[in-house]
Amino acid sequence: MTVEQMSLSNASNFHVAEQRHVAITRPLVRAESVPPPERLQGILSVPSAGILMNSSAAGRSVGYLGGTSSSAFVAELNDNLGIDTPATLNEPHTEHLSDDYLQKGAKVLTFFQNFPKIREFIEKLLTKCDSFLMYYPIYRIWFDDMVPIFENASHSSDVLGLAAQVWCNTQHLLPCTRQMSAQEWARAATGSNLRWETLGVILTEIGFRAAFLPTWDPIFKGGYDRKKTMHTALELVTVCIDLCKRCGSRNELLVCLMYGRMLLISIQKGDTSSEVWTSFSEVCDTAVLLGLHLELPANADVPFFLRELRLRIFNVVYSMDKFLATFLGRPPRASFRYSVVREPHDLTDLEVCSDSVDLQKRLDELATTGGWSTTGTVARATWRKAWTKRHILREEILEIVIGPHIADIAARVEYIRVREQDALASMPEFCRLNPEQLMEDLKRDPTLEMPTRGVPWRPMDVLSFLGAHFGRAHAEFLLERAVVNKTYCDPSRLIATAKSLLSLILKANTLRDFLIEFQLDLTDSLAFYAVPAAGVLAIEMLQRDRLNDPNDDFPRSEVLQQLSVLVPALEAVRPEEGNYPLCAMGVNAIKKVLDKLLSKPPRRAVDLDVGHMELRDAQLGVNMGNDADFLQWLGNLDFDTTGWFLAQ
Repeated sequence: MTVEQMSLSNASNFHVAEQRHVAITRPLVRAESVPPPERLQGILSVPSAGILMNSSAAGRSVGYLGGTSSSAFVAELNDNLGIDTPATLNEPHTEHLSDDYLQKGAKVLTFFQNFPKIREFIEKLLTKCDSFLMYYPIYRIWFDDMVPIFENASHSSDVLGLAAQVWCNTQHLLPCTRQMSAQEWARAATGSNLRWETLGVILTEIGFRAAFLPTWDPIFKGGYDRKKTMHTALELVTVCIDLCKRCGSRNELLVCLMYGRMLLISIQKGDTSSEVWTSFSEVCDTAVLLGLHLELPANADVPFFLRELRLRIFNVVYSMDKFLATFLGRPPRASFRYSVVREPHDLTDLEVCSDSVDLQKRLDELATTGGWSTTGTVARATWRKAWTKRHILREEILEIVIGPHIADIAARVEYIRVREQDALASMPEFCRLNPEQLMEDLKRDPTLEMPTRGVPWRPMDVLSFLGAHFGRAHAEFLLERAVVNKTYCDPSRLIATAKSLLSLILKANTLRDFLIEFQLDLTDSLAFYAVPAAGVLAIEMLQRDRLNDPNDDFPRSEVLQQLSVLVPALEAVRPEEGNYPLCAMGVNAIKKVLDKLLSKPPRRAVDLDVGHMELRDAQLGVNMGNDADFLQWLGNLDFDTTGWFLAQ
């Protein structure tokens, strides 16, 4: 997330947590008189700085306005004239608390009335050391301060009254100053200050817990069916987002809430769902509206924990943007060319939320070790920090793979490979281990310790490690595929990378017992990485089978074994999982290819003079049906002309 440092004018008058105002490049100086004409000419020739328009009682700010906006020019002119009244552009509040909104809010609050069950879900969340976006100590404060609120709202009239109170709370800005602690900030959004954002973020966590727990978990009793709980959570999260918008809320909590909804949709409907794409678009738009894509000025009236939260949010949003763009073959929304993608600090949630003395001590320690923690449990932020450089590289890879105006592709691919190696070399030792060797070691000894850390590998660590290496192998696969598609070169390197990627995914699936909490992630790895690699290999076998060249060195036996192992892994995916349709179509196509290859009678060799390339481009037999068409589509992912998604 780098911008030219700007000073904040009258920062104490505004709630910086809402990021309504970013001040101008020079400190405010009141003019004694109107500047002479020659100075005015100089003022107007200076490029404008970006600003975040300030909110006022008249309504909510229109959000971040960049350096090319008319408002930025006006703000800079005011600064040079010594006018200390900031220019504002506000949208008037038009929404009032109607009966319909009141009933929607009451529906959300009614879900929370079964507080013992809510407590079960939340306690499962709080057993984790670090949460995904919001710091887990914040959840503890939110939850503890909610208890008396819901204990007192036992009747329908109480719920309606509480809904009206939450509506009013959400219409107010979240207070925040540099001196505010994380605990104070958390209490400003719970208890008597309860907001729709708070309830929505907690609902997303309930949805996540339901999704990742097995159906036989004791928590799913008394009407709390796993599937029903997931659907209810998503429905109520959507209500909370709608109510937040109507209240005029626009803050970091809302971005977390929107991101959580997008994840719930992807879990339930699959990542190819158009709802995932459109809901993530709203996440990106809101993040930019808040200016999360840029750094805050050093002197902004914002505490460290909120700076770090903003940084983490955009880091996660930027990463997801590259993932979805890759998986769907669509242009990314957020570009590093217009953003500042910063690495998060290598701190646990507890450390980020600690008091200023302990926090500064920890930051000083990191400064002596190159920014990396060297002992103890690995924080979730550690993995994000380690792979931030790769997110930026992924954007450049996407430009090669789906960009229509790429020249000298071989040189660009080689340049990216060098940078990939440099990025890997800059990471801690435990990030640079051979993934296949680590999996073999963990099978022999599940208590294996992480190098230099003195602690065992936790399932979360293994999942994060493998996910990162899946991404590296998949990136190499995409690059080789692009080279073959655009230069029509020999496909041997593509075959090798596809085989290596498929092998890595299949070996990871042998760790299902160790990664029992993350079955959905393993399923997604099959859909995201294994199916495309298998598609390329299967089609390559079909095409070479037509040639029937006795001197062909294609590793046919090894690939057949890999595909035979992949089929039951795909068949084990449950129908209720979001990416089940993709896995089901993939397995049906692969099975038909295997049947065709293993049951056909011997054929005479084809005269190679007809041209290998022409045969490689020939259509598959019509008897293969739609599933084989799907597999051929996977094997011929030409992103210049084809969108990588399934019809909804």
